[in-house]
Parts: sequence; C-alpha cells; structure tokens
Amino acid sequence: MKEKKKSSGSLIRIILIWMCIILLVASYFVISIAGKATTEHLSEDYHNKILITYEYTRRVISDVYVSVTSNAFFIERNLDKPEGHKEVMKRIVENGTRVHSCGISFIEDYYYPKKGHRFCPFAWRNPKNREEVLMEEKGDESLDYLKDKWFLSVIETDTAKWSEPFYDGYDNTTTLTAYMAPIHDTAGRPVAVLGADISLDWFTEKMIETDSTINAKTKFANDFLGLSSYSYIINHDGTFITHPDASRIMKDTFFHHIKPYKDSMLEKLIEKIRTGRMSDKESEEKYLYDGQKSYLFFTPVKYTEWIIVTVVPCETIDLWGIVNGLVLLALMAFSMLAIIVLYHFYARRYLQPKQN
Repeated sequence: MKEKKKSSGSLIRIILIWMCIILLVASYFVISIAGKATTEHLSEDYHNKILITYEYTRRVISDVYVSVTSNAFFIERNLDKPEGHKEVMKRIVENGTRVHSCGISFIEDYYYPKKGHRFCPFAWRNPKNREEVLMEEKGDESLDYLKDKWFLSVIETDTAKWSEPFYDGYDNTTTLTAYMAPIHDTAGRPVAVLGADISLDWFTEKMIETDSTINAKTKFANDFLGLSSYSYIINHDGTFITHPDASRIMKDTFFHHIKPYKDSMLEKLIEKIRTGRMSDKESEEKYLYDGQKSYLFFTPVKYTEWIIVTVVPCETIDLWGIVNGLVLLALMAFSMLAIIVLYHFYARRYLQPKQN
C-alpha cells in the first residue's frame, strides 16, 4: 500500500515538473505570438483611424475646391461687371463653413481703369461676430501682391493649387492656407487669382480630436506611463501645418524630431513621406520621435502636398500584447493546476489498494 501511495505521489511530481517545463516553453511562444498579433491588430486600428481623419479633412478641402471652382466659372463670364465681384467673395465665405476669407487679385492694370493698378475685392468673417461677413475693395494703397510668390506661381503656371501656410493680414496671428485658382479672360489668359482661405486652427483642433479618440483606447498607458499619441498635418518638406504647440506651426519641421531606432531606415521613411505614399507594415518599423520609441502612421491628403501623421509610442501598443499574452498564460496555468488537482483527487481515490 505504501509503494502505491509513493508511486502516486512521484507520478504527480513528475507530471507537475513536466507541466512547468511546458508552461515555461509555451509562455515564450504565447507572449510572442499574442504580442505580435495584438500589435498588428492595434496598428490596423490606428491606421483606420488616420484614414477616418483623412476622409473628414478631404471633405472639407473638397468643399472649398468645389466652391472656388464653381464661382471661378461664374466670375469668368462676368469679368465686365467688377462691381459684382465683392458679392461673389461674400457668397463664398457665407456658404463655406470653414472659409475664413476670400479674395480675387487681378494682374496689374487690368482693364478696370477706375480701380487703379491693383484691384482685389475681398470678404472676410468679422472676428467679433463670425456670422457677419465684411467686404472691401483692396487696391493700390492697401495691398501690393503683384510680386508675391503665391500670386506669380498661379499666374505663371496657370494652375490651381493650395498655398503654403501664411498669417492673416489683419491680426498677424491666425495661420491660414488658401486654395487658389486662376481666372481667365475671354482669350484664355490668366488675369487674376481667386483664393479662399481656411484657418489652420480648425485643422489643429481636428488633430487634437483624433488624438483624444486614439488615446482613449490606451488610457492605462496614458495615465500611468505618461504615453500619448499625437497627430499632425505636415507639408511635403516636413513643416508643421498643425501642432498642439502653436509656436511650432510654420517654424518647425517634423523630420527634425525623428531619429532611426536600431536598423530602421530613416532616409527611406522621409523619402516615402515626401513623395506622398501611405504607410504600411507600421508595426515592423520603429523610430525615435523626440527620444521616444514610436510607430508612425501617415497618409497623404489628396490634391494637396500635405501629409497626416500620427506618432504612437510603441509601449502603448506593445503593452496590450504583453497583457493579452499574460492573460492567456494565466488561463493555461489555471487549466494545468485544475488538471493536477483533479488527477491528485482521482489518483488517491482509485490508486489506493482496496481494504479487505
């Protein structure tokens, strides 16, 4: 009877040792596989969120494009009626919920002799009452744009485009960007530039909204590790178009904050962003952004030279993979413990010799 009890106890110990070995070996693969799968899943989630932000941003700039294009057609057929141009500018501002101001700048000495050498009907939202649209005719004394880069680039290339960011001429603090389209005379010659301005404050607010949605999913990492994701709109050269810190807009470059991590190829990343390609296999490349190991998600904005970029600290994603792996290990360990307890119970019951 003692030998059977001893053999039963030895068997349990052997099984326990083997289960521990199996658990240790399995833990490595479970954490690795679960971590990788979770990272890929969350990366896809971040990628989808940046595409949602892209679609919303694209709709806004598309509305401005449609408004400018449709009114450009109307202006070209009414060039002989300069008194009506201000009303067109006003209509563009009123109908465009995101339009800050709008103006049409004519080439020097266009055939409105009473308007002077320069003529620019202009409309803008009253900063003290956003529902009110103000109008005026800018001219020789108030505005000299004939040699400005933005004006010459549209007239000389006869091409519609989005402008580089610039400061509002009224308060010199509000940052704007404009969609500019050439206006042609009956001979097809570009004679003016029609531009509708959008405040970059709105874009910054949209990026902050995106970040709050993204960071809500990784609240633990935000609260306890101080890790947060940030989204920006940058120009093709890396210049910040939006940033939570307003002092960096148009004065700082995204690329200055990135450094390679281990074997990551920084030059290829910068080239990919500059040429307007979308990120892919984000979870396979890590970079240092302001010294923080991070994943980068980015997508170009159609019809512009802008790129939306989201910077996510690696720990906010990798941490979930570790947590999921530990949960699976805990379930495995509990299952093995349950098996040992059941085996011990039935071994004592059925392996003991029968009493006569």
